[in-house]
Amino acid sequence: MIPAWMTKEEPIAPPRDGGAFALRTVNALGGALARLRVQRGRDGLPIPAAVKLLLLLGLLILLSLARNPLLLLAIAALVLGYTACLPARELGSVLRPALGAALLALLLFLPAMLTRPAGRWNNWIVVGKVFLSVTMLNLFNRRTQWNQITKALRQLRVPGVFVFVLDLTLKYIVLLGSLIVDLLTARSLRAVGRDRHKYRSVGGVMGVTFLRSTELSRETWEAMSCRGFTDDYRGL
Repeated sequence: MIPAWMTKEEPIAPPRDGGAFALRTVNALGGALARLRVQRGRDGLPIPAAVKLLLLLGLLILLSLARNPLLLLAIAALVLGYTACLPARELGSVLRPALGAALLALLLFLPAMLTRPAGRWNNWIVVGKVFLSVTMLNLFNRRTQWNQITKALRQLRVPGVFVFVLDLTLKYIVLLGSLIVDLLTARSLRAVGRDRHKYRSVGGVMGVTFLRSTELSRETWEAMSCRGFTDDYRGL
């Protein structure tokens, strides 16, 4: 027989502020890490990554130097036409950052647009260029895998040390970010009720992350030394 006191419900209503800061941090880091981990690049067009990168750089340079409205409209039609061919689930991730960057540029130009009406057209052109540039970067990022980008940089004769640092930085951002998420999740699961020392807890998490990053850097250096690393980095 189960005692009567074990069958009674005793709801726990802890006061507010029970680790909301840590939970928001976990959600933000988790979303960023999810975007970093995903390897996109399943494009229907069999175009090498090096060609995509050259096209992207060419379009960005052409867009930044363009002054003819017809040329700007042609680039906009090309970019938006390709964007319209994407699956519906990817449109938001491509257009939201572009709209955010364009809105930020508009806010920066707003005082000048109000005080100098004669230059509004040029300001609107700059805002449109910002939108198209960020959209092109998002399209390249969504349709090209990271290891293909690394290979394309090496094919374009980018120094191997630069590619190695870039690739290694991204990998360790994911590793250390995952560590931060795990530590903050464990801290949130153990925090019941009001937490008056949130910043002390987060400081401890950052200290553990710093020590772990130091250990990883030492292990990476030892592994490179043992394997005779010669600065020739080809990527994955």
